[in-house]
Amino acid sequence: MLSSFFILCVFSAVGFAQTSAADDLFAMPDREAQRAAFVRAEKRVWQMDNVELMETVQSLSDYPLIPYLIERKLSDRLQLSDEEQVRAFLVQYEGTPLARKLRRNWLQYLEQRQRAALFVEFYTATSDAALACAYLDFTVALGTDITRLYSQIAELWTVAESQPKQCDGIFKKWIAANQLSEDLVLLRIQKAADGGQHTLIPYLRTLLPKEKQYLADLWQNTRRNPAYVKNSKAFIGQYPLIEADIMSYGLTRLVWRDRNLAVQIMQKAETSMVFTQAQRAHIYSRFGIKLAIDDHEASEEYLLKAAAGADDPEVMRWHLAYLLRQQDWVRVVLLIENAAPQKVAAKKYSYWLARAYEQLGRQDEANILYKQVATHRHYYGFLASARVGLPYQLENSPVVVPDELVFKVKSLASSQRAYELRKLGRQHEARLEWRHTQGQLDEDEKLATAVISSAWDWPDQAIFTFSRHGYLNDVTRRFPIAFADIMVREANKKDIDPEWAFAIARRESSFMPDAVSPANARGLMQLLPSTAKYLEKRYISSKRLLDAETNVRLGNKYLRYLMDKLDNNQILVSASYNAGWRNVQKWLPQVEALASDIWVELIPFRETRNYVKAVTAYKQIYYAQLHNEVVLPDEMALAKASVFERFIATPIPVSL
Repeated sequence: MLSSFFILCVFSAVGFAQTSAADDLFAMPDREAQRAAFVRAEKRVWQMDNVELMETVQSLSDYPLIPYLIERKLSDRLQLSDEEQVRAFLVQYEGTPLARKLRRNWLQYLEQRQRAALFVEFYTATSDAALACAYLDFTVALGTDITRLYSQIAELWTVAESQPKQCDGIFKKWIAANQLSEDLVLLRIQKAADGGQHTLIPYLRTLLPKEKQYLADLWQNTRRNPAYVKNSKAFIGQYPLIEADIMSYGLTRLVWRDRNLAVQIMQKAETSMVFTQAQRAHIYSRFGIKLAIDDHEASEEYLLKAAAGADDPEVMRWHLAYLLRQQDWVRVVLLIENAAPQKVAAKKYSYWLARAYEQLGRQDEANILYKQVATHRHYYGFLASARVGLPYQLENSPVVVPDELVFKVKSLASSQRAYELRKLGRQHEARLEWRHTQGQLDEDEKLATAVISSAWDWPDQAIFTFSRHGYLNDVTRRFPIAFADIMVREANKKDIDPEWAFAIARRESSFMPDAVSPANARGLMQLLPSTAKYLEKRYISSKRLLDAETNVRLGNKYLRYLMDKLDNNQILVSASYNAGWRNVQKWLPQVEALASDIWVELIPFRETRNYVKAVTAYKQIYYAQLHNEVVLPDEMALAKASVFERFIATPIPVSL
């Protein structure tokens, strides 16, 4: 029978883990033939009858991906008569990516056919709102007291976006039970306005009593244009705490658009609005940071107010940056020495305290701190090494994992599935299986997966696993010489330091060749299709950008393009690679040159600031690996506005 057949298939597929443990699991002579046979079978599995599928499974013998064939057959044309087969598969592969996929497909099938009892039986908690709402609706339909579900329903309702149609039924029941409070409506309006689906606000407004509907209007108008908060007559004071929330939201957005207007409005709001201490601290910190970025005379006033109201690390960071721009070394010392001891101990502040001592002629004190910071494998550690003429420290301590533990982890069925998926070029599915494997392991076994990832030439998973579990000193595995032939060849072609190209790729993608960012930057060196088109003077498909050869060639071509424009200044080019040269142009000093360590601290974008620091440090690590020596890093070049004078008028696409 069909049911018995599928159960047999399922259990025959899992025998692999027990029967092959003593074999060389990844070098079997017929493995390539099995891979090819699996791919052929997968393409036509939906056409197979039971007999052919059984013969195919038997012919594949112990091939690890047999469960994928069975899942595809089950998911292809689900029917109610498949209940037992689905149940057997889910029991056998509980928690795996395969089980999650089949369960989702099965639940969607049952929801469409309104099979309430079966849906509730098979349901497990999920982030899928449509399935979660269907579960609650079916649960109530089957007799569960809805009062037991109120908190779950409220959580699903109070989100920043519209929910799927499957939620309509349970929401109507919940609202009919008088559970929708004004506070929940206002909370959802706030979420919709603050980065959510603001088009929801007009509908949500209708759920408020008339005397509170003006609050929805305030949120909507302030979302559309933060300068709306200058309209003091709109803030009537009827609900001052909520109005203060809206004013705070508007001011902290407005300061990035029109700082002078924001400061002017805040000066009045200080006395007219009922701000909480937390709201004031938030406003002060956003104002202080933005004004410090702009070198505005009022920035320090707001930074000091923010520091007095809350412990925000960004406030002290930007206060330091503001003083560094002024090169007010006396006040740099005062700021750091008066900070909490744990902050002073941070490598960043120790380095800058040493720099201030040095500038003030207190060289002995500076050297003591420099030498302490120089013991660390870190951006500031490498800068400190340069200041006192010491070779920098890699702190390399390779992890040693017993062979038997490595073999045990490699022998797991899920490990073998991950390996085979990667061999077939299915990187995403391979990562899902590998993460599932790691989720079942203890700490020592997880460490083994990092070592195995490295041995399998799977650099992104080695990097992520070492980092996720705090094993940071296995430098050679955390900073692999991945795609070495391509990386070195293409860098040399464009006269780019290979260690710098490796550093860029390590920061951009962790050597994940199929990486795609939310902005659609793609591949090892994270190139936008528009950038590739400009560089090549022709269309380059998004798919081609995931090809390692193409991506690395264009990535180095882009680095050379930026180097030619930016006077071969790697600090500026690294910043431009991340944020675009137009932004870097705006950030450069216009009056006199700044030491580049100061300039880096003044980069307005946190991501770019951290990016430049990381790439600068990674370059030193890769130099040591590529040249098998640790050298004294050069003093970083000055960041000069004049480097733009010879090309500023050249028309360059905005996308670059």
